[in-house]
Amino acid sequence: MRFFPSSILVVLTLVAFAAEARDRPLLGDVENGKKLLKEADAKVRVDGAWLNQFPDSQILKMLESGKGGFPEVESDNVLDTWDALAALRAQNTNLRDLSDDVSHVYVAETELDVHAKKRLTDEAKIKAGAIEDKRRVFVTYVVEGTKASDDPAFVNARQARKRDQLKKDFKKGYVVFVKLPGFRGGAYEVAFAIDTDIKITDVVVRDATGNAPADLNQAAHRFVGKGARGRYDSLKAGGAGKAIGELQDPLSDAFLMAAESIYMFEVDERDYFAFD
Repeated sequence: MRFFPSSILVVLTLVAFAAEARDRPLLGDVENGKKLLKEADAKVRVDGAWLNQFPDSQILKMLESGKGGFPEVESDNVLDTWDALAALRAQNTNLRDLSDDVSHVYVAETELDVHAKKRLTDEAKIKAGAIEDKRRVFVTYVVEGTKASDDPAFVNARQARKRDQLKKDFKKGYVVFVKLPGFRGGAYEVAFAIDTDIKITDVVVRDATGNAPADLNQAAHRFVGKGARGRYDSLKAGGAGKAIGELQDPLSDAFLMAAESIYMFEVDERDYFAFD
């Protein structure tokens, strides 16, 4: 059974090729979506930084066209593209699950400078080969005069007028996706929600197939509330067990790399609004 927002009358026909965000079904058929992705010869892609840079309306169009790194879903039924999107979402941590009640998301493309990399190697003791220079950071806001939404407005560096609204005082926090360095072959991804004090507010770990193992995520949630601005010592979650012991150092390193990417955004933010 498919469910739609009760306040909206949605008319779908077999010849529909696109859906507006206001028509988004609350649930999609994930199994049908997986079948459609398989037919499109799509491989599992656990990459939250890639998937979450686009709003649903844009992803639907790219699924129809096969652009932006998305497989082409060949169907005249708009619900099939929603099902494919649901399958992709099921394999990745959703930005909106980590940052509810926001009105805007700024998609920042960051690159570590030499000082950031030196801090990670010298102070955090992370091996240089594990450090990724470039990373996408999602900055969340509740802009004055706007309402939080399930479909926040996405803004990027090319949209100067829209970015001008994103004042520091409206900022709620950050979401960053990082591969867990050295953890089970390096194929696991961790998604951090981080507040403006650089403390972890939520965390989700996914394996190479997109599953979120219960034992690892139970251990990962021990890190909620940890972290601090400008601190480079290893995070200590407390507690015992195999999952905690195995996860602690990789997750701590991933968090410190995420924090450095946030600092790079904050440098750009200060420069951008310097003359306000």
